[in-house]
Amino acid sequence: MPGLMLKSRMVLAGVLLFLISCSKPHPPLNLEVWRDSDPTYVPFKVARIAVSPGNRYIGLTVDERPASDRLTLSTEFTVYVLDLKTGNHRRLGIDGFLLSAQNDQLIYFDTDKSSKPITVTTGLEATELKIREHDGGWWNSKAGTMILETGWPKDSEGFNTLGLLNVTTGEIASVPMKEISELVGICPVTGNFYTEHFLPDQKEGADEYDVSGKFLRTIPSPLAVYSADCSYVLPFSAIGAHGPSHWGVYHAETGHKVMDFPWVEDDKADQSYCGSWNPRHGNLLLMFSRKGATMTDTVDLLDVNQRKVIKSWPYGENAAPIEWSSDGDALVTVRDHRIVFEPLE
Repeated sequence: MPGLMLKSRMVLAGVLLFLISCSKPHPPLNLEVWRDSDPTYVPFKVARIAVSPGNRYIGLTVDERPASDRLTLSTEFTVYVLDLKTGNHRRLGIDGFLLSAQNDQLIYFDTDKSSKPITVTTGLEATELKIREHDGGWWNSKAGTMILETGWPKDSEGFNTLGLLNVTTGEIASVPMKEISELVGICPVTGNFYTEHFLPDQKEGADEYDVSGKFLRTIPSPLAVYSADCSYVLPFSAIGAHGPSHWGVYHAETGHKVMDFPWVEDDKADQSYCGSWNPRHGNLLLMFSRKGATMTDTVDLLDVNQRKVIKSWPYGENAAPIEWSSDGDALVTVRDHRIVFEPLE
């Protein structure tokens, strides 16, 4: 989960900037059920899943086209939120991304420097937050805020300002960056977040900010993508903005590398790239892999404590998506058009 060379000497102003032009609820609910006898049923091919806290509400990105039409190129997938207890569901829009938040909340948003409203669902109720142009989206569970890109330098890739959005009040704090970056890492235990910083010798480092966005320090290491308990950490290269690259897993306290995943541009080599940390168990990581000998693609459950993959599932265009449950005790996927939870052994 994948920043260049312009320094900013600005510091966090310490005041909240109300960039919200308005917040309004969606029209009244007009709920539908796909199958009365089975609230977990989804009649469409599911491309992506997001799981709300509590595991009751599932965000779904689905392909509603008939199978006979799927050879036609299209990126327009439909996004729903589904209540697994009742089967009631609500359509949120076309394309966009879903992010798990707090208190049965999911966040639906566009990327690519969009000015479209951010939609926050609580259960099946939905509220729109209209803010200025934004991109990206990371959830800081410790702070209870959504981190957004809100400013970009001209003629350079990356962002130079982040916004910390309170999705309950609609307030957003503007945080100028010390260095242009394309990536964000978060430690869930402290709520501190990190952005890229390229040092004068072109070595990779990171800038550290506290939960409120106050700049703390520049560290001479790109290790900034933390596990749930912050015991393990990945370098920014694991979630590289421009595609997979060499990465590894490190002990957060010592910086010692415990696993190495080289990226070789060779069809014969095994390749792995990072997916996501388990939201509760700090030793578990989902990653995507390709076996060079067979050219088969898998989603792998990696136990860093054991230094090995303990389970794999098929991955590809026709495979079901795999996502963590919100409590980290199961994996959520689709089997026979039903949302299922597969408990971790």
